[in-house]
Amino acid sequence: MPFNLTTFKKTLKSAFSKLEKDQSEALAVEISANFIAGQTAAEKHKSIKSAEPEDDGLTDEEKAEIATLTALYLGYISEFNSRAQAQILARVQELVKAGSSQDEIQSYVDSVFLGEESIVIDNVGKERKEIYVDENLKLSEVTRTVEKPFYSSVLAYASLIGTIASHTAYEKGKELYNRAQGYNRWVFVGPADERARPHHIVLIGERFTWGTEQSSYAEKILQEPRCRHRAVPFYNDGRDVKKEVWDKLKKESGVFWNEPLNKWDIK
Repeated sequence: MPFNLTTFKKTLKSAFSKLEKDQSEALAVEISANFIAGQTAAEKHKSIKSAEPEDDGLTDEEKAEIATLTALYLGYISEFNSRAQAQILARVQELVKAGSSQDEIQSYVDSVFLGEESIVIDNVGKERKEIYVDENLKLSEVTRTVEKPFYSSVLAYASLIGTIASHTAYEKGKELYNRAQGYNRWVFVGPADERARPHHIVLIGERFTWGTEQSSYAEKILQEPRCRHRAVPFYNDGRDVKKEVWDKLKKESGVFWNEPLNKWDIK
């Protein structure tokens, strides 16, 4: 029996619709849970956790923040899924043209949904925004040209976005709680080891004021993939780690300003 490409297109669309629905529900729960966990941690100084939201005792502002975060990160997943769907369809058309069997085609499709096959996001030559930290530690948003394609599996990408979204929600929950308590400044804290990026390390110990442009840029750096740094309130008392301690940590890391490359680097 010949392979019916029309039927396959409908089945593929249906499969991705179900996948995206499941991802949307899981993402909403994870963001809500981590937002509340962030508030709880800010109040009780607990470590990050992920669990079902305990109640609906959120303000309209907090609910709006959760809805915004959910829409933002679901948008990323949706775009990736659209690219994945197009890539699968193109590859299946090639397989059909080459005379591949239905079993071979099914094996390829299964490998994509099992996370064994990479999806290519080729935006080479296009522009994207990123945060730049200059020699004086001033942050700005700059435009860069994408130089390499991005490769990821359906499962890995969803996991990556879920982790970033959870981290962001957790930090936003902490921020709103701390600002409500009158703490409007925060400190960029975290490791200065070999895994940390140079432009993250140089910001350790720097203080920002929530609601300002510089703070917004610094918060975006905290949202970068696999970032392990955090925002903690600046209390302006004995609870704060002295800036000299952070400066010593940065110096020992080997971070330096690379003049020829016009960026922060590691020795």
